[in-house]
Amino acid sequence: MEKKNERLGWLRHLDIIAAGIVLVSLVVLTLVGALSRYILDKPFTWMEEVQLMLEVWVVFLGAGYGFRVGSHVAIEIIIESLPEKVQKVFDFIITLIVVGTLLYLFVQSIGYFNLFVRSGRVTSILQIPYKYIYGIVPVCCVLMLSNYLYVFVRKLHGVDIVKEVSEF
Repeated sequence: MEKKNERLGWLRHLDIIAAGIVLVSLVVLTLVGALSRYILDKPFTWMEEVQLMLEVWVVFLGAGYGFRVGSHVAIEIIIESLPEKVQKVFDFIITLIVVGTLLYLFVQSIGYFNLFVRSGRVTSILQIPYKYIYGIVPVCCVLMLSNYLYVFVRKLHGVDIVKEVSEF
């Protein structure tokens, strides 16, 4: 059973693997586009549309991983100077704020996604439907929410999640 979990361990990190692939693609395409523009004097007119899509995808795919490893920006010096019981109260308040914000983002992103589906809006050059560009947002909101709650629950049980994830 343990070996099966080891072999499938990469699935837990599928979001960051996908974000890495998208980021590499973005960098390579940007480099090729710059070389084409300045060396060949023939810019790719479609480059901006592809870069837009890749930027949205890398940000939202990477955000879930950021929640999972606790790497989002936080000002912890004040909270850590408080007594442990007060820290737990603040952790709970912060969790409510983060969960509320992610739920709000999820609801809004569903609205935008439905708008793009109904309107059939596409990019001007490649005719990529915007639903494919921004469809990642609600999916990643669910990932961010589940990762944040997972880390919160593990933290309540005294597990060092950063160490646990780095053992991947």
